[in-house]
Amino acid sequence: MRLLVLAALLAIPAAAAHADVVADARSATAACLSAVIDGAPVGDIEDGPIAIRRGKEPVTCTVTISDGEPVIVREAVMAAISRRTELFKPTKTRWNPEAFAAREAFCNLSVRRHLSAVVSTGRPGMQPVAVVTVFEGDKRDPRCDRDVGLQKSAAAEAPVPAATGAPPVQEIAPPAPKAKKKGWLPRLPGRKG
Repeated sequence: MRLLVLAALLAIPAAAAHADVVADARSATAACLSAVIDGAPVGDIEDGPIAIRRGKEPVTCTVTISDGEPVIVREAVMAAISRRTELFKPTKTRWNPEAFAAREAFCNLSVRRHLSAVVSTGRPGMQPVAVVTVFEGDKRDPRCDRDVGLQKSAAAEAPVPAATGAPPVQEIAPPAPKAKKKGWLPRLPGRKG
């Protein structure tokens, strides 16, 4: 009986630590969403298995989670995204997960602001466990509403095995602007330019 009680007491800190990572992942994702959407004063933070990095050009916020079960951490991240009033929905375009188990992109439904969130979920036993990047574009990303083919991330670093050092930070860049087509006006006779 004592052995059973001892085993139960040893399991409690591990379960509590796991629950903390999930709650921290949800809170960090909510903080990143608030930073980009609401202008909340969130800076670069690194606290145990959670890291937040802010980007300036374009304005981004990236959360890297390096502990926990990938599926459970993803659920926590998705809970934070789904709580927003911007109504994020999956994009029509799929993303290549590369070394991750899955990579999903979400866009808000608003016509005034053009917000996106990309969630990369790691494979079991690999780090990072999850990476979430939130950014706002100048115009709506065409990948939100139509399938433009399988997409790759801008920084395609592979996750590292959990036994090695710190996880790499993954950022998903918004699409590059398309070149403008030349009109028929410069081709008129006597017109230069």
